[in-house]
Amino acid sequence: MDLLTEFSTALRTDSERPEKLALLLGKLIDPGLDVNSYVRRLDELADQVEQSMPVGALGRARAEALIAVLHGEYDFLGNVENYYDPSNSFLHRVLDARLGLPITLSLLYTAVGRRLGMNLRGLGLPGHFMLEYSDMNGVWILDPFHGKVVGSEELSYYLTQIFQQPIRISVSLEQYRTTTDAWILRILNNLRSVHISQHRLADALKVLNYMVIVDPEEANLWRDRGMLHYGLENMLLAESDLWRYFLLRNRLHLFTGEAEMVFSGVAFGGWMPEAEQEPTQEDQRVLFVLKRIRDEIRRLN
Repeated sequence: MDLLTEFSTALRTDSERPEKLALLLGKLIDPGLDVNSYVRRLDELADQVEQSMPVGALGRARAEALIAVLHGEYDFLGNVENYYDPSNSFLHRVLDARLGLPITLSLLYTAVGRRLGMNLRGLGLPGHFMLEYSDMNGVWILDPFHGKVVGSEELSYYLTQIFQQPIRISVSLEQYRTTTDAWILRILNNLRSVHISQHRLADALKVLNYMVIVDPEEANLWRDRGMLHYGLENMLLAESDLWRYFLLRNRLHLFTGEAEMVFSGVAFGGWMPEAEQEPTQEDQRVLFVLKRIRDEIRRLN
């Protein structure tokens, strides 16, 4: 089974275990990675943490105990000095080095906490990833990167202090809760950004291959992958991905260059179906690249 097929299968069968999916992403840099051995390491870590947790602790005390053990005793810390190191985005590397990003450390905490019966949810907050912990005594927010626990009413002030600029959380925490798919996509997007900033287009393309599996209906992912194929001179694959981009946006007429408008649905209340709208500035940028792709294909053939 190839890596993408293995990941796609796990995405359907392990949606309740985002750590398993995150470990499979580790094969991007370590193709021979023994994922099950790291799953066992998480099991063992949870057993060790449970022995260090105070018996009967609930509420904020339980949240602070989890932070105290994983952050204080086991030294799982935020990698402040090398924040943009790609290793920070791979859970197996985080387990090995005990350094990571807010999102990967939060994933580790969630994996351990679930094994201890703790109800932890990922929160994609403005500029920072944290965790929501709830039990019969209330709700608390954990910051694995900085090793802190705050009450939900303290969250805006806490984030303001971290970023030294006003941040106000004015909606329900439910708005920030992260599904497994969204969690994995955020990790992948972090990786993609790092690779592109370092001009490692081939590595960024490998990441996009996973992203389109997680969210195949997101048109912009196909556009971005098509652009990477173009940058790597994979012209036929680039054209294919841009076809999918325009198809998902219901603007296939732009791709084909046909005059007729291709769309489904009816305009209501002055709303104009996307296919009837004039090409946007982004459409024009993509079409310019598409023309160059087709020119190159014709030249080669």
